[in-house]
Amino acid sequence: MYSTFTQKLTLFLFPSAILAALYVSLPFLGMLPFSWRDFMPYAVYLTFSLGLFLSFHFNRSRVFFVLLLLLAFCWNSDMLARGGDGFSALQRIDSIFCYLLPINSTLFCLMREKGIFTDAGCKRFVFLVLQALVLVILAKTAQADSLEATGLWLRNAAAGTRELPRIALPLMTGCGVIIGIATYVRHSIIDSAFLGILAALMIIFTHPPSADITTVFLFGAGLILLLSMLQDSHNMAYRDDLTGVLSRRAFNEHLNGLGRRYVIAMLDLDHFKRVNDFYGHDVGDQVLRLAGAKMLSVGSGGRVYRYGGEEFAIVFPRKSKDHVIACMEELRATIAAYRFAIRGPNRPDPPREGARNRYGGGAETCISVTVSIGIAESVDGKASPREIVVAADTELYRAKQRGRNRVCSS
Repeated sequence: MYSTFTQKLTLFLFPSAILAALYVSLPFLGMLPFSWRDFMPYAVYLTFSLGLFLSFHFNRSRVFFVLLLLLAFCWNSDMLARGGDGFSALQRIDSIFCYLLPINSTLFCLMREKGIFTDAGCKRFVFLVLQALVLVILAKTAQADSLEATGLWLRNAAAGTRELPRIALPLMTGCGVIIGIATYVRHSIIDSAFLGILAALMIIFTHPPSADITTVFLFGAGLILLLSMLQDSHNMAYRDDLTGVLSRRAFNEHLNGLGRRYVIAMLDLDHFKRVNDFYGHDVGDQVLRLAGAKMLSVGSGGRVYRYGGEEFAIVFPRKSKDHVIACMEELRATIAAYRFAIRGPNRPDPPREGARNRYGGGAETCISVTVSIGIAESVDGKASPREIVVAADTELYRAKQRGRNRVCSS
């Protein structure tokens, strides 16, 4: 989960950069040796196979089923390029894929991840099997028809040009808008991969049929999904799922890479146990999540970590203690002034109404929390990072002893 605008923007740049690089490389494909060009289709199947293996291993049903669809489209495009018997049937299936792929990509993007070998996973598999049966029926019908009966799109495809059905491009655009909104709201790297897949498909379908374009951008779609799974798995290991900040594991590894000059701030929510005891753990989780979001906006190059429970750490590489103290005082005041609206069964849905209540315009139950902060600085690197953490934790304890809701530094 990401919170800053820059990090959200990175989600969109990730697939865009891969597709842009592939598009720029198209004119240079002719310079490759024939042995390399002959290997390109196999590279697509290899990428899809690796993606299927990893999605199966990580139990990611959304990625797994989308890859199955892409694999089917890739096989159909390969058969279409070879020509021969059943050409009109393959063309009809190719035209149907311009509807199925964006619709299914959008549906799987909006679905929650529920695994492959679960009831939900089995239902999704049956859903894809039914679509496959429809394709088979349509293909059999096309074999009995003349080429002209398949319509203008198929005649253009046979002539070496590809003209999409009128509704296809608006459909893809609408699906792209939906996936883009989901990516921005949920901050998911997997959702951004679905957006990249849709962009790759739009490039394929809006260009004349070409083995190079189809192969290159199907490879790009598979690569985007593959990298997104690896990045998502990395996030699961190094990012706290509840608050969206980096995890204790990431903090420990970051300590080993710090230079000689840095500042570490340790933060602890005051009387957090009372919040859990009085309002329940669900409300406590909400408070942790909102407090983490406030900390992520600290700026000045600070990297936020959840140290454990209600305790957080912020590392400021190459910053002075005086500068960090000013930042922490501002953060402490921001958290103390913020009213955390309790999300319950009567929580207002419109964000505007929720904001009005939060700032005193409504009767919604709100709570306030404060934070105590301890700061320690490394100037010459003589003390180890662990010693600086201990020093910052000592200052945090001193802030607690002095009445909480304050910043103390060594």
